[in-house]
Amino acid sequence: TCRLITEGHALPFVTLATAPTVTLPRLKALTTGAVPNFLDAILNLVESTDSKGGSAIEDNWLAQMRDRRGKRLTFFGDDTWLRLYADLFQRTDGTTSFFVADTVEVDYNVTRHVQPELAKNDWDVMILHYLGLDHIGHLAGPKSPLMLPKQREMDGVVRTIYEHTKKEDALRLAADPTARPTLIVLCGDHGMNEAICTEYIGNHGGSSHGEVS
Repeated sequence: TCRLITEGHALPFVTLATAPTVTLPRLKALTTGAVPNFLDAILNLVESTDSKGGSAIEDNWLAQMRDRRGKRLTFFGDDTWLRLYADLFQRTDGTTSFFVADTVEVDYNVTRHVQPELAKNDWDVMILHYLGLDHIGHLAGPKSPLMLPKQREMDGVVRTIYEHTKKEDALRLAADPTARPTLIVLCGDHGMNEAICTEYIGNHGGSSHGEVS
């Protein structure tokens, strides 16, 4: 990832989120542009199979992509997305975010879909939401010895997607110079706290600099 930045193939930036810095309200902010409230933080703790959750009735870019532009969406990862937008995706595989002791299988169950999906041409937007790094933070904080190997693993996923997309875009643009290149967005829905004075280091939900960055 750093190589892509230094070579000018990627643009780095830091965004600031608003509290509560937990997944469901942050996903609502990312997809609707609206500022979430603390009721959303409570709903974040409720495991629900209702695919028409609170923000499913709000305007969001996923619905715009599908309904206004006819785009086909797929999703793999944190099933909080499916509690909000299950009916918008044509293909999904969700992973639970509440079993924080799992830092391996929870990511493998996302990565195993990457190569098969890249080989298909029946989708326009693919969303991957990995949980392993977040779980490591909850378990042992950002200085955990598990953190660097996990970051390298995620770098490998980014590299796989980027290299494949680069080749596919080159072929498309050679055939049609007016075609648009693929956009890859790598982001987080929240950060984690780093306060040495607290036993809850590596968690999130509040408004400290580490959590909102």
